[in-house]
Amino acid sequence: MIRPPHAARAFVAMAWTVTLTCLTACQSEPAQDPSQWPIAAAELERGAEPSDPGEAAYSRTCIACHGADGRGNEGRLAADFASPTGPLTQPDDVLLASIRNGKVGAIGTMPAHGALLTPEEQVAVLAYVRRTFGAGIEVAPQVVDAGVDSGP
Repeated sequence: MIRPPHAARAFVAMAWTVTLTCLTACQSEPAQDPSQWPIAAAELERGAEPSDPGEAAYSRTCIACHGADGRGNEGRLAADFASPTGPLTQPDDVLLASIRNGKVGAIGTMPAHGALLTPEEQVAVLAYVRRTFGAGIEVAPQVVDAGVDSGP
């Protein structure tokens, strides 16, 4: 079947339009939310191991559950460090025990990291978490039991 010349030109124009659209779409990056969880695009682009030992330990052992933003998927997957009523209200010794020995909580179980992190790394990761996610969060005063029986 022989097509009229104007139909052939229309077909070629449509083919070029489709080809250019496909090429343009393949070259552009997909839209991405910069706060994407668990690892932000900027963090992926950085690539190198962080120089801060606390940040390095967090990236290796904590980020999978707590996320790059420390919010634990808004507290659905892990503790939300940024919450004003979250775990950062607890004293360091309590949090270090949780890091070392693990913790069973309302969300689930945090595994022990005592075998994965040295004591120095545990202290460094806690310092990093407080510094990075704990701005404005007050540590609750620790209640000390004096051992005195209040009696009846």
